[in-house]
Amino acid sequence: MNADPRIELVDIYEIFDGYPVFVERDQTRNEKLIIGLTIPPKFENDIVNIINELEQRGVFDIIDFLNIEDSIQFTYDFSTYDFKLRRYKEQFLVEPREPVYFPDLSDGFEPDWIDLQIIGKKQERNFLSLKDIAKMIGENYRTVLRHYQEHIIGKGLISVFGIRLNGENQTRISIIFDENEDFLRELTRIPTLTHVHRLSKNKYYGIAFLEDSIASGILEYISQLKYKYHVDADVMIHPFEPRLKYLLAASIPYEHFTVDGRWTMDKQRIRDSIERVVRKLKAPGSTQSYHIPRLGKIE
Repeated sequence: MNADPRIELVDIYEIFDGYPVFVERDQTRNEKLIIGLTIPPKFENDIVNIINELEQRGVFDIIDFLNIEDSIQFTYDFSTYDFKLRRYKEQFLVEPREPVYFPDLSDGFEPDWIDLQIIGKKQERNFLSLKDIAKMIGENYRTVLRHYQEHIIGKGLISVFGIRLNGENQTRISIIFDENEDFLRELTRIPTLTHVHRLSKNKYYGIAFLEDSIASGILEYISQLKYKYHVDADVMIHPFEPRLKYLLAASIPYEHFTVDGRWTMDKQRIRDSIERVVRKLKAPGSTQSYHIPRLGKIE
């Protein structure tokens, strides 16, 4: 989507009541945004109404709605990494990679409140122990441990954990491209490519990370692939710093899931957030000023 560059990513997070799991702004084209929403079906019409109002009031200009139909994951490839220098070598490309596939263990299983609390709080602060989480949610440690072992791991609710080296020196990039098997195969030669999502309307969305030593090389390589395979591909750049300017990543919206298994949405808070943003944009001399929102779960 396109949006007024003065809108902060935190504003967008608040407008959608904490349901976005990420909001990304392109560093070179500040008006271009990607919003990743995890929405319970019963709130889909509410989200559409929010977006329609934002369009009518000149805040957003929606380019497209795309659903994730499938996701493939890749592990970091360190075969061209120099561990002594702690960076990738000049010749960083690897052989085309196969994705990591995980068996579906869910068997129709539906997670409960404790499961979502564990996942959400681990995503917020991955250093929390299960004992920490048990205290935070007022549950017995053995109960939390059983949910973690039997549900989260046993049912495959979490399929993979990722570790990146030199995280403070990295930049996340989004690669949105038309369906093309050759382009996708060659894209997997980027050792820091971690996800490719197959979207509706024959679109794909890839995520990779630029380390300082290979950033320009990766961008040049993608440009070469676009030309070689005649693929319409858009690359968006999202540096981690300054914090919350180009990338906001959040946990699943577990706070909206009640103990009795219901999803909630605070529509009054959404209306208040919209009015606050509209007033800010109309204010003379309005500029960006970053703040941490009510939910302390944003990175």
